[in-house]
Amino acid sequence: MIRKWLSGLILAMLLGACASKSPIPPEGQALFAQGQLDEALVRMESALRDNPNNAELRLAVAQIRERIMARQLQQLQAQSEQQEIARRQLAEAAPVAIEKPRPVGLDKPINVDFKEATLNQVCQVLFRTAGLNFVFDKEVRTDQTISIAMRRTPVREVLTLILRSQQLEQHYINADTVMIYPNTPGKAREYQPLSVRSFYLTNIEAKAAAATLRTILKARDLVADEKQNVVVMRDTPEAIRMAEKLLAVHDKPEPEVMLEVEVLEVKRSRLQELGLLWPSSLMLSPLASTSGGALSLKDLIAAPKSSMAASFPTFGINARAESGDTNLLANPRIRTRNREIAKIMIGDRVPNITTTSTATGFVAESVQYIDVGLKLDVQPTIYLDNEVAIRISLEVSNIVSQTQTKSGTLAYQIGTRNASTVLRLKDGENQVLAGLISDEERSSGARIPGLGDLPMLGRLFGSKRDEGQKTELVLSITPRLVRNNRRPGIEQSEFSIGPEAAMRPLAQDMSYFTEAVPAATAPTTPAPGAVQ
Repeated sequence: MIRKWLSGLILAMLLGACASKSPIPPEGQALFAQGQLDEALVRMESALRDNPNNAELRLAVAQIRERIMARQLQQLQAQSEQQEIARRQLAEAAPVAIEKPRPVGLDKPINVDFKEATLNQVCQVLFRTAGLNFVFDKEVRTDQTISIAMRRTPVREVLTLILRSQQLEQHYINADTVMIYPNTPGKAREYQPLSVRSFYLTNIEAKAAAATLRTILKARDLVADEKQNVVVMRDTPEAIRMAEKLLAVHDKPEPEVMLEVEVLEVKRSRLQELGLLWPSSLMLSPLASTSGGALSLKDLIAAPKSSMAASFPTFGINARAESGDTNLLANPRIRTRNREIAKIMIGDRVPNITTTSTATGFVAESVQYIDVGLKLDVQPTIYLDNEVAIRISLEVSNIVSQTQTKSGTLAYQIGTRNASTVLRLKDGENQVLAGLISDEERSSGARIPGLGDLPMLGRLFGSKRDEGQKTELVLSITPRLVRNNRRPGIEQSEFSIGPEAAMRPLAQDMSYFTEAVPAATAPTTPAPGAVQ
């Protein structure tokens, strides 16, 4: 209701300004009222070229351009939402993507039951079962015994668990050849392949991204270039792919919101003064003597009445009534990022002079400025469900009176009204904060003692003054989301990085092998303790 009233008030002010010989073309106003913003902008810009220094035309052109930008932004948001819906529908209707060919033998599930078998015997069984070739580092003992029992487990996981139980590690030389080496830092640097990847970040800071990768992925070598906002990482290909997934979730633009604020201060005052103004004093003064000399006390006492002058204030009638309404309207729009404080100040900076004197007589003056007017601080917190929590701090101040000090400087008495709150609104939801009322009633009078106290007749022997002033402050705020993040899916926000020691999944990703290895023929004579 208040927003409609404010809009009508602004429209009436604009029409009144246009009626008083305004340079704004009427056809441009008509096109703007009909919603034809592009055509109205052409007419207004043409008029502005003829009157480049006219403030009304500049304001009208700026408002139309803002409306056009807001309309384009809404169209882009709607188009983005439609594309996202279409993408989801296509993803749901699309067939399951076919993975790259993997070595058949490594994915083949087998049953194993080794009891005190040597590493050499285990590798022979896996060679005949999966077609894997094994190369051993010179520090690997192939005679160490292994005991393990598993059912229907892929060959690759069987091999990984066997090696980890013996503190060994593997490195795929090609699709069907595995290098076995001790799991020590020195051997890891010698055999594990390393890659270098530069992540060019858009939104998250390079320093924060490097700290995340170092903490979550235990990344080996990281360099954060804060000037270009780039993180350079050197690690295994598996770790780099995990870093890419992690940064894809975190490197997203900061949400933004446009806050439409309307502040209205209504001030009503009334004054009524009615009654008779009787003389309140009588003054007697002697007239000057004929001799022109000074009068003594004896002469004053003996002076006749004709030599005394009498004076008293004029007799009059007080009959006055005044009333007034004052409206202070502010309609700022401010765009801010998530969790950033936005400040609005509409008013004056009043100088406050401070005088300092020393014992030597030196006097110095310093000036400090005090903000007087409307001050509004807002801090939005944008949530993923398109709701905005707003921390609001509003202060309205004015100069009540001025006081002059002995040194001649002025001191100001400032009246303030404050309101602070936190509210949570949906996108486009309006909230009105009202009830900040200041109500003052003052009554004073002047009357003849005794006669002015008579009932009904007291007004004939005195004058009474009644004064009232009432001020109400109303704040209306509406958040409109400009940009917000979407909640990532479970496939993006959660993925396996393997155990603490290895930092990679148990079933290693072999998708970079494009050649498929044919399945191996099962051994005719099983190894000791092994069951196909």
